Amino acid sequence: MLAAVAAFAAAGRDAVRAAGSEGELGCGPGQWLVEVLPAVTEPAGPPLLQVPAGCSKPRLGIVFQHSVEKSPVVEWFEPGEPPAAGLVLVATEYRSFGAGLPADAPPGARFVRLADRFVIEGLAVPVPRLVLRPMPWTEHRLLVAGVEYDLSGLAEPGTPLEIQVVRCVARI
Repeated sequence: MLAAVAAFAAAGRDAVRAAGSEGELGCGPGQWLVEVLPAVTEPAGPPLLQVPAGCSKPRLGIVFQHSVEKSPVVEWFEPGEPPAAGLVLVATEYRSFGAGLPADAPPGARFVRLADRFVIEGLAVPVPRLVLRPMPWTEHRLLVAGVEYDLSGLAEPGTPLEIQVVRCVARI
C-alpha cells in the first residue's frame, strides 16, 4: 500500500486544480466531480478543491495516518444512491493491528489478508456527510482516479472540510 500511495503522490503533485484556478477541469454533463468544501461556512463557500472523476461512478479514497499505530489507513467511498444521499464507505485498508483498527469484518463484509496490508471489503456504511479535520500529523490525502491530493494544505490545521461527490451539470 505504501508503494501505491507513493505512486499516487508522485503522479498527483502537479495535478491539483484548486477552485478558482485558471484552466479546464474537464467536467461536463453526466460526469462526476469530487469537491472539498469548508464544512462550517454558512452559506457554503466555494470549493477549496475540485477534482474531475470521470463518467463512471467514482471510488475515492481518504488516506491518513492512524493516530495510535502511526501507520497509513485508506478508507474507500462511493457516492450514495441518489448521490445527494452522501457517500457510502465500501472498504478500508490498513497495515497494522492495534487500538482502533478492526481485527475482523462486520457481517456482510469480507476480511482479506494480503502480503502488505489488511483489507475489509464489501462494506456498505452510509456516510451522509464526510467531514474531516486535517492536521499536520494526520497527513490526510484524497485519492481520485489514481491521483493523490493533499488535504492538509487547503485550510488551517483542524479546519473542518467536507468531501462531496456530485454530478457535473455544465462544463466548468
